[in-house]
Amino acid sequence: MESTTDTLAEDADTDSTAISLQGWSLTGKQGSVFDDIDLEVPAGAIVIVRGPAGSGKTSLLLSLAGRMQVSEGQGRLGELDIRKRARAVRGQVAVGHVAGLTDLENDFTVAQHVAERRIMLQPWYKPWVSKSSLREVIGLIRQTFASATEFIDALPEGTFSTTDAQEADFLIDDDGEVFVSELSELQKFFLEFGLASLSRPPAVVIDNIDYLREAADRARAWAGLLIYQQLRQSRDPDNPLTVIVSCEDSGEFDIASRSLGSEAEPTAVIELELTAHRPSRHGSRH
Repeated sequence: MESTTDTLAEDADTDSTAISLQGWSLTGKQGSVFDDIDLEVPAGAIVIVRGPAGSGKTSLLLSLAGRMQVSEGQGRLGELDIRKRARAVRGQVAVGHVAGLTDLENDFTVAQHVAERRIMLQPWYKPWVSKSSLREVIGLIRQTFASATEFIDALPEGTFSTTDAQEADFLIDDDGEVFVSELSELQKFFLEFGLASLSRPPAVVIDNIDYLREAADRARAWAGLLIYQQLRQSRDPDNPLTVIVSCEDSGEFDIASRSLGSEAEPTAVIELELTAHRPSRHGSRH
Protein backbone atom coordinates (compact mmCIF):
# COMPACT_ATOMS: atom_id res chain seq x y z
CA MET A 1 0.00 0.00 0.00
CA GLU A 2 1.21 3.48 -0.77
CA SER A 3 -0.18 6.61 0.80
CA THR A 4 0.82 10.19 0.04
CA THR A 5 -0.44 13.41 1.58
CA ASP A 6 -0.41 16.99 0.33
CA THR A 7 -1.56 19.61 2.83
CA LEU A 8 -3.22 22.37 0.84
CA ALA A 9 -4.42 24.77 3.50
CA GLU A 10 -1.57 26.33 5.45
CA ASP A 11 -3.76 26.84 8.50
CA ALA A 12 -5.18 23.30 8.45
CA ASP A 13 -5.89 21.88 11.90
CA THR A 14 -4.10 18.59 11.47
CA ASP A 15 -4.64 17.82 15.18
CA SER A 16 -8.28 17.14 14.35
CA THR A 17 -8.08 13.60 12.99
CA ALA A 18 -11.10 12.29 11.14
CA ILE A 19 -9.85 8.76 10.42
CA SER A 20 -6.88 6.79 11.74
CA LEU A 21 -5.99 3.26 10.58
CA GLN A 22 -3.18 0.94 11.61
CA GLY A 23 -2.69 -2.46 9.99
CA TRP A 24 -6.22 -2.33 8.54
CA SER A 25 -6.70 -5.65 6.72
CA LEU A 26 -9.46 -7.83 5.29
CA THR A 27 -9.14 -11.45 4.26
CA GLY A 28 -11.96 -13.39 2.59
CA LYS A 29 -12.52 -16.97 1.51
CA GLN A 30 -10.48 -16.36 -1.64
CA GLY A 31 -7.57 -14.63 0.03
CA SER A 32 -6.54 -11.09 0.91
CA VAL A 33 -8.88 -8.26 -0.14
CA PHE A 34 -6.65 -5.47 1.21
CA ASP A 35 -3.97 -5.61 3.86
CA ASP A 36 -1.85 -3.60 6.27
CA ILE A 37 -3.24 -0.15 5.54
CA ASP A 38 -1.91 2.68 7.70
CA LEU A 39 -3.68 5.99 7.23
CA GLU A 40 -4.02 9.30 9.06
CA VAL A 41 -6.71 11.61 7.68
CA PRO A 42 -7.25 15.13 9.08
CA ALA A 43 -10.80 16.44 9.25
CA GLY A 44 -11.81 18.23 6.06
CA ALA A 45 -9.44 16.26 3.82
CA ILE A 46 -10.21 14.49 0.58
CA VAL A 47 -8.91 10.92 0.30
CA ILE A 48 -8.43 9.36 -3.14
CA VAL A 49 -8.36 5.55 -3.00
CA ARG A 50 -6.92 4.52 -6.33
CA GLY A 51 -6.47 1.05 -7.80
CA PRO A 52 -7.58 -1.40 -10.50
CA ALA A 53 -10.70 -3.56 -10.37
CA GLY A 54 -10.27 -6.26 -7.75
CA SER A 55 -7.99 -4.23 -5.50
CA GLY A 56 -10.51 -3.99 -2.66
CA LYS A 57 -11.56 -0.34 -3.05
CA THR A 58 -15.27 -0.91 -2.42
CA SER A 59 -14.62 -3.18 0.56
CA LEU A 60 -12.26 -0.63 2.08
CA LEU A 61 -14.81 2.17 1.79
CA LEU A 62 -17.55 0.00 3.27
CA SER A 63 -15.28 -0.93 6.17
CA LEU A 64 -14.63 2.76 6.88
CA ALA A 65 -18.39 3.33 6.90
CA GLY A 66 -18.92 0.59 9.48
CA ARG A 67 -20.69 -1.63 6.95
CA MET A 68 -18.07 -4.37 6.57
CA GLN A 69 -15.98 -6.04 9.26
CA VAL A 70 -12.23 -6.23 8.74
CA SER A 71 -10.05 -9.16 9.83
CA GLU A 72 -7.24 -7.27 11.54
CA GLY A 73 -6.08 -3.83 12.50
CA GLN A 74 -7.10 -0.80 14.48
CA GLY A 75 -9.30 1.98 13.15
CA ARG A 76 -10.84 5.09 14.61
CA LEU A 77 -13.33 7.62 13.31
CA GLY A 78 -12.67 10.56 15.58
CA GLU A 79 -13.12 9.06 19.03
CA LEU A 80 -15.06 6.02 17.77
CA ASP A 81 -13.46 2.59 17.47
CA ILE A 82 -14.65 1.51 14.02
CA ARG A 83 -14.54 -2.23 14.75
CA LYS A 84 -16.20 -2.07 18.17
CA ARG A 85 -18.78 0.60 17.43
CA ALA A 86 -19.78 -0.07 13.85
CA ARG A 87 -23.39 0.99 14.41
CA ALA A 88 -22.32 4.41 15.70
CA VAL A 89 -19.88 4.74 12.79
CA ARG A 90 -22.70 4.07 10.31
CA GLY A 91 -24.44 7.12 11.74
CA GLN A 92 -21.34 9.25 11.19
CA VAL A 93 -20.13 8.12 7.75
CA ALA A 94 -22.66 8.61 4.96
CA VAL A 95 -22.55 6.67 1.69
CA GLY A 96 -22.65 9.00 -1.31
CA HIS A 97 -22.45 6.30 -3.97
CA VAL A 98 -22.03 2.54 -3.86
CA ALA A 99 -23.68 0.56 -6.66
CA GLY A 100 -26.54 -1.53 -5.34
CA LEU A 101 -26.65 0.37 -2.04
CA THR A 102 -27.52 3.95 -2.97
CA ASP A 103 -29.44 3.32 -6.21
CA LEU A 104 -32.19 5.87 -6.87
CA GLU A 105 -35.79 5.05 -7.80
CA ASN A 106 -36.44 6.14 -11.38
CA ASP A 107 -40.17 6.66 -10.78
CA PHE A 108 -39.55 8.98 -7.81
CA THR A 109 -39.14 12.73 -8.22
CA VAL A 110 -36.14 14.53 -6.78
CA ALA A 111 -38.43 16.12 -4.18
CA GLN A 112 -39.75 12.70 -3.13
CA HIS A 113 -36.21 11.38 -2.63
CA VAL A 114 -35.25 14.44 -0.58
CA ALA A 115 -38.45 14.28 1.49
CA GLU A 116 -38.00 10.56 2.17
CA ARG A 117 -34.43 11.08 3.40
CA ARG A 118 -35.38 14.08 5.54
CA ILE A 119 -38.18 12.11 7.19
CA MET A 120 -35.76 9.27 7.97
CA LEU A 121 -33.52 11.77 9.79
CA GLN A 122 -36.34 13.29 11.84
CA PRO A 123 -38.01 11.99 15.04
CA TRP A 124 -40.68 9.33 14.45
CA TYR A 125 -43.43 11.75 15.52
CA LYS A 126 -42.63 14.15 12.66
CA PRO A 127 -43.30 12.15 9.46
CA TRP A 128 -43.40 15.16 7.13
CA VAL A 129 -41.24 17.97 5.71
CA SER A 130 -42.16 21.50 4.70
CA LYS A 131 -41.91 22.81 1.16
CA SER A 132 -39.49 25.50 2.32
CA SER A 133 -37.22 22.82 3.78
CA LEU A 134 -37.27 20.89 0.52
CA ARG A 135 -36.48 24.02 -1.50
CA GLU A 136 -33.50 24.78 0.77
CA VAL A 137 -31.99 21.34 0.21
CA ILE A 138 -32.69 21.36 -3.53
CA GLY A 139 -31.21 24.85 -3.78
CA LEU A 140 -27.93 23.72 -2.22
CA ILE A 141 -27.68 20.76 -4.61
CA ARG A 142 -28.36 23.06 -7.55
CA GLN A 143 -25.77 25.56 -6.33
CA THR A 144 -23.10 22.87 -6.12
CA PHE A 145 -23.94 21.47 -9.55
CA ALA A 146 -24.07 24.90 -11.18
CA SER A 147 -20.73 25.95 -9.69
CA ALA A 148 -19.05 22.75 -10.86
CA THR A 149 -20.50 23.14 -14.34
CA GLU A 150 -19.49 26.81 -14.67
CA PHE A 151 -15.90 26.09 -13.73
CA ILE A 152 -15.53 23.25 -16.26
CA ASP A 153 -17.23 25.25 -19.02
CA ALA A 154 -14.74 28.09 -18.44
CA LEU A 155 -11.78 25.85 -19.35
CA PRO A 156 -10.17 26.26 -22.80
CA GLU A 157 -12.19 24.83 -25.66
CA GLY A 158 -11.37 21.21 -26.37
CA THR A 159 -10.32 20.41 -22.79
CA PHE A 160 -13.44 18.29 -22.41
CA SER A 161 -16.29 17.25 -24.64
CA THR A 162 -19.68 18.67 -23.65
CA THR A 163 -23.26 17.63 -24.24
CA ASP A 164 -26.62 19.34 -23.93
CA ALA A 165 -27.34 17.36 -20.77
CA GLN A 166 -24.18 18.67 -19.14
CA GLU A 167 -25.17 22.23 -20.00
CA ALA A 168 -28.63 21.86 -18.45
CA ASP A 169 -29.65 23.14 -15.04
CA PHE A 170 -29.56 20.50 -12.31
CA LEU A 171 -33.31 20.59 -11.79
CA ILE A 172 -36.16 21.72 -14.03
CA ASP A 173 -37.89 23.60 -11.21
CA ASP A 174 -37.23 24.76 -7.65
CA ASP A 175 -39.71 22.24 -6.27
CA GLY A 176 -37.83 19.25 -7.67
CA GLU A 177 -40.76 17.76 -9.57
CA VAL A 178 -38.48 16.20 -12.19
CA PHE A 179 -38.30 12.40 -12.13
CA VAL A 180 -35.01 10.62 -11.52
CA SER A 181 -35.40 8.88 -14.89
CA GLU A 182 -35.08 12.31 -16.56
CA LEU A 183 -31.74 13.15 -14.93
CA SER A 184 -28.30 12.69 -16.47
CA GLU A 185 -25.78 10.40 -14.75
CA LEU A 186 -23.95 13.44 -13.38
CA GLN A 187 -27.16 14.88 -11.99
CA LYS A 188 -27.90 11.55 -10.31
CA PHE A 189 -24.40 11.58 -8.83
CA PHE A 190 -25.00 14.97 -7.22
CA LEU A 191 -28.44 13.90 -6.01
CA GLU A 192 -26.94 10.83 -4.30
CA PHE A 193 -24.24 12.99 -2.76
CA GLY A 194 -26.80 15.59 -1.70
CA LEU A 195 -28.94 12.95 0.00
CA ALA A 196 -25.88 11.57 1.81
CA SER A 197 -24.99 15.07 3.02
CA LEU A 198 -28.41 15.87 4.51
CA SER A 199 -27.43 14.60 7.95
CA ARG A 200 -24.30 16.81 7.87
CA PRO A 201 -22.04 13.82 8.55
CA PRO A 202 -18.34 14.21 9.40
CA ALA A 203 -17.45 11.96 6.45
CA VAL A 204 -18.87 10.69 3.15
CA VAL A 205 -17.59 7.74 1.10
CA ILE A 206 -18.09 7.61 -2.68
CA ASP A 207 -17.20 4.46 -4.59
CA ASN A 208 -16.05 4.22 -8.21
CA ILE A 209 -16.44 7.76 -9.51
CA ASP A 210 -15.30 6.25 -12.82
CA TYR A 211 -18.84 4.99 -13.41
CA LEU A 212 -19.35 8.47 -14.87
CA ARG A 213 -18.22 7.60 -18.38
CA GLU A 214 -17.41 11.07 -19.72
CA ALA A 215 -14.22 12.81 -18.59
CA ALA A 216 -16.12 16.10 -18.34
CA ASP A 217 -18.65 14.50 -15.99
CA ARG A 218 -15.90 13.14 -13.77
CA ALA A 219 -14.18 16.53 -13.64
CA ARG A 220 -17.46 18.24 -12.77
CA ALA A 221 -18.10 15.61 -10.09
CA TRP A 222 -14.69 16.18 -8.50
CA ALA A 223 -15.20 19.94 -8.72
CA GLY A 224 -18.60 19.63 -7.09
CA LEU A 225 -17.16 17.67 -4.17
CA LEU A 226 -14.45 20.29 -3.63
CA ILE A 227 -16.95 23.15 -3.95
CA TYR A 228 -19.37 21.55 -1.49
CA GLN A 229 -16.55 20.99 1.00
CA GLN A 230 -15.83 24.72 0.77
CA LEU A 231 -19.52 25.61 1.19
CA ARG A 232 -19.73 23.36 4.26
CA GLN A 233 -16.55 24.90 5.71
CA SER A 234 -17.89 28.43 5.28
CA ARG A 235 -21.28 27.60 6.80
CA ASP A 236 -20.09 25.31 9.59
CA PRO A 237 -16.34 25.79 10.23
CA ASP A 238 -16.39 23.55 13.31
CA ASN A 239 -17.78 20.61 11.33
CA PRO A 240 -15.67 20.16 8.16
CA LEU A 241 -16.54 17.38 5.73
CA THR A 242 -14.05 14.61 5.00
CA VAL A 243 -14.60 12.90 1.63
CA ILE A 244 -13.23 9.47 0.64
CA VAL A 245 -13.51 8.63 -3.07
CA SER A 246 -12.37 5.53 -4.97
CA CYS A 247 -11.33 5.45 -8.62
CA GLU A 248 -8.98 3.78 -11.07
CA ASP A 249 -7.60 7.07 -12.36
CA SER A 250 -7.65 10.47 -10.68
CA GLY A 251 -6.59 12.63 -13.62
CA GLU A 252 -9.82 14.63 -13.59
CA PHE A 253 -9.34 15.42 -9.89
CA ASP A 254 -5.98 17.01 -10.72
CA ILE A 255 -7.64 19.23 -13.33
CA ALA A 256 -10.48 20.21 -10.99
CA SER A 257 -8.11 20.98 -8.12
CA ARG A 258 -5.75 23.04 -10.29
CA SER A 259 -8.57 24.99 -11.89
CA LEU A 260 -10.34 25.82 -8.64
CA GLY A 261 -7.13 26.70 -6.82
CA SER A 262 -7.70 28.61 -3.60
CA GLU A 263 -11.45 28.80 -4.26
CA ALA A 264 -11.90 25.28 -2.90
CA GLU A 265 -9.11 23.80 -0.81
CA PRO A 266 -9.53 20.75 1.43
CA THR A 267 -7.29 20.59 4.49
CA ALA A 268 -5.28 17.86 2.73
CA VAL A 269 -5.31 15.60 -0.30
CA ILE A 270 -4.36 12.04 0.58
CA GLU A 271 -3.78 9.42 -2.10
CA LEU A 272 -3.89 5.72 -1.22
CA GLU A 273 -2.80 3.25 -3.89
CA LEU A 274 -4.23 -0.29 -3.76
CA THR A 275 -3.06 -3.23 -5.85
CA ALA A 276 -5.06 -6.22 -7.02
CA HIS A 277 -4.28 -9.38 -5.08
CA ARG A 278 -3.76 -12.73 -6.70
CA PRO A 279 -6.51 -15.21 -5.83
CA SER A 280 -5.68 -18.16 -3.62
CA ARG A 281 -5.29 -21.53 -5.29
CA HIS A 282 -8.62 -22.57 -3.81
CA GLY A 283 -10.64 -20.09 -5.83
CA SER A 284 -10.60 -17.19 -8.27
CA ARG A 285 -11.66 -13.59 -7.87
CA HIS A 286 -13.94 -11.80 -10.26
